[in-house]
Amino acid sequence: MSTQTTVAIAGITGTLAKLITKHLLSKPNVNIKGFCRNPSKLPTSLRTNPRLTIFEGTFNDTNLLRETVRSADVTICCYMGPDSLMIDGQKLLIDACIAEQVPRYIASDYCMDFRKLAFGDHPIKDAMKHVHAYLEEKKDVIKAVHILNACFLERPWVGVWDAEKGVLSYWGTGDEKWEFTSYDNSAEFTAEVAMDGNANGFLSFRGDHISMKEVAVVFKSVYKEEPKLQCLGSLEELYKTMHATRDRNPKDFYAWLGMWYTYYSINGQTTLPLPLDNSRFPDVKVVTVKDFFTGTEKKDIRKKSFF
Repeated sequence: MSTQTTVAIAGITGTLAKLITKHLLSKPNVNIKGFCRNPSKLPTSLRTNPRLTIFEGTFNDTNLLRETVRSADVTICCYMGPDSLMIDGQKLLIDACIAEQVPRYIASDYCMDFRKLAFGDHPIKDAMKHVHAYLEEKKDVIKAVHILNACFLERPWVGVWDAEKGVLSYWGTGDEKWEFTSYDNSAEFTAEVAMDGNANGFLSFRGDHISMKEVAVVFKSVYKEEPKLQCLGSLEELYKTMHATRDRNPKDFYAWLGMWYTYYSINGQTTLPLPLDNSRFPDVKVVTVKDFFTGTEKKDIRKKSFF
């Protein structure tokens, strides 16, 4: 008889979580217990799958959290939100996993190597550092898993590509390397990690490592159009601009958050550690910037649908 694996997924209605769920359900011997506030956000194809059981509630419902993770072989957290959720919510979820003797916990990281940041460097990443520290405290009773995939491949184009002007914008020299991994690759790697009981600690995955000048070359080869390159300023100027923008209105995340991600994606501080762990799961075919452009109409680069 084939061994059955039970995976608990918290925050299952998020973009990445839905993709992880899809990849896990493509495996015949996996059952999923999903936790969320609003199951209607799940597509019908997932919501009606007999191998997916949904638990509806709030992140601080400790009894429901325990019911969700009970008998799970691994819990995957896909929370995204304020610190009350990302820090306090994850701690409650970790405690539920410990109470129910879940052996592994995949933290809601999916980002650059936040270990190289000091608290306050990149405010949004402070939550990951707090959760990492909490899991270190609990390492004798639960194994922590942290998946690092740098920048989601589909994300940066909102601040980079201007379709009307045909311009690719960048900060710095244009030679700074971006590290990209697509949403789907990140989800597929996460699903594989969930199924590999020996996959613990920090794991790093990357689909492409490319500068904006190199992106322009790829863009021309795919779309048969040479984009204009526009420098927005040096990295030092970006640093000053992003801090000044945030200081003016810290609550206006959309005004400054993209600049923060850009700065720490290309300044070399948070580069993924080598060697990467891609080769651990050779069946995952990574998506490059060229693959992304090839599968995306030029007019849709900034609004690609992920699921």
